[in-house]
Amino acid sequence: MTNRNDLGEILRERRKERGWRLKTLSDKTGLSSSEIGRIEMGKRFPSANSLRKLAEPLGFNELELFKIAGFLSRDASDERLDKLKNKIRKELAELSRKILRW
Repeated sequence: MTNRNDLGEILRERRKERGWRLKTLSDKTGLSSSEIGRIEMGKRFPSANSLRKLAEPLGFNELELFKIAGFLSRDASDERLDKLKNKIRKELAELSRKILRW
């Protein structure tokens, strides 16, 4: 299972990427601001139900977030997808550098 702090940091990062305060995410999920804050600080590990509520607003699909939280194990296809995502990211970064130099 993922470390509480790791999961909380991932969730906090996603929330901040969207420019949201705890209250905003609370309004979107129905979870209290204090509960979300405790999850982000690693003081509380979210239930499966809380993860379901957090998934869509933070841009995760439920399955992905359950895997990050350690409720579901990753399989070989996940590793292949991760490698493909990393390859695409590298190619996009290189293409961006070329475009910026142009």
